Amino acid sequence: MNPKLRVAVVGCGSAGPAAAILLRRQGHEVTLYERAPDCRPVGAGFLLQPSGMAVLRELGILEEILRRGARVERLHVVDRDEREVLDLHYAELGKDLHGLGLHRPVLLHFLLEAMRDAGVDVRWGWEISQARREDGKWLLETADGRRETGYDLLVVADGARSALRGKLGFKGINRGYPWGAHWFIGENRGAFPESELYQIVHGTRRLLGFLATGTELDGTEPLVSLFWSIKLADDATIRARPLAEWKQTILDLCPRADALLGQIHDWSQVLTARYGDVAMSRWHGDGVVILGDAGHAMSPQLGQGVNLALADAACLADSITRFPDLTEALSRYSRERRMALAYYRLASRQLTPWFQSDHEWLTPLRTGFFGITRHLPLARRFMTKTMAGLVGASLPRK
Repeated sequence: MNPKLRVAVVGCGSAGPAAAILLRRQGHEVTLYERAPDCRPVGAGFLLQPSGMAVLRELGILEEILRRGARVERLHVVDRDEREVLDLHYAELGKDLHGLGLHRPVLLHFLLEAMRDAGVDVRWGWEISQARREDGKWLLETADGRRETGYDLLVVADGARSALRGKLGFKGINRGYPWGAHWFIGENRGAFPESELYQIVHGTRRLLGFLATGTELDGTEPLVSLFWSIKLADDATIRARPLAEWKQTILDLCPRADALLGQIHDWSQVLTARYGDVAMSRWHGDGVVILGDAGHAMSPQLGQGVNLALADAACLADSITRFPDLTEALSRYSRERRMALAYYRLASRQLTPWFQSDHEWLTPLRTGFFGITRHLPLARRFMTKTMAGLVGASLPRK
């Protein structure tokens, strides 16, 4: 019989709540600490992949989430003249596979409900600034002097800008990308198909995306997320100009975005997403493990952030179930996740300049590469498998 652990989870994004639920259901005592004073989901809509859905099924919340998401059947990328650049269909992998465009607060709502039902102790307004080992246990301390101690396992899941990662001695790459995106969520009003992630590219400096993201938690109106690639250094300059000028730049690429852009009346409605790159050689130490973006943030070109975070949580829980010795369990976790995380980090870094960079000379290479691979079934299938989050995936055991 596995020993029962006292577990502290830091961060209430995706990986933290999922790990907390799974570990609490195993009988461990779990406390989750979140620096925000209450539940405040942030971020644009996102694409949930089959890999992430497998974890939500294990958590018992997938059906509720499916009812509020938009079933996505394909990734469709065209250039400004509507010539096809990339067209990947989930059906290539199986008739029942698909993505799910989702409003981020929907996922957090059901994760919070599942934590409550499991009996996870959630502490809002606890900004953990320090963590250290004392007599083989973890002591946590907040910036305002509050302390909690006696934890056997510390799960760090506080995002790409983790406050604890470096303080715990984890080395690696932690840098921001020069490119990011403006984003906005509005009512679709029939402008874009709800069955696809639709993107328009023009060279490598212009990338415009539209992702149907289902409905709000208690809403009925279909939503769509707009993503517009920008150089972060230009953000302030762009915002100093009239909003109409920004809208016109988008309309020049996609005239049918008019109804969506018409819902934007002030720059405050347009948020800026900043991307980072976190790479580590190991994700665990003595009684500590790093999950989600805290351990492997990457460019969103492959849309795998939430899905990798959920898979992290499932793999950790499975490792602790199978290996009673915590040291062995954490080592097994790192081994199991190494292939998938290395692959997606490499693929993301290699793909990003083709869509977000100043290297316009890559445009004909991109056109030629995707033009060839669309006619090669094995290559097309592998790209679809990559999109679905299934390369090196450690899915929950049935």
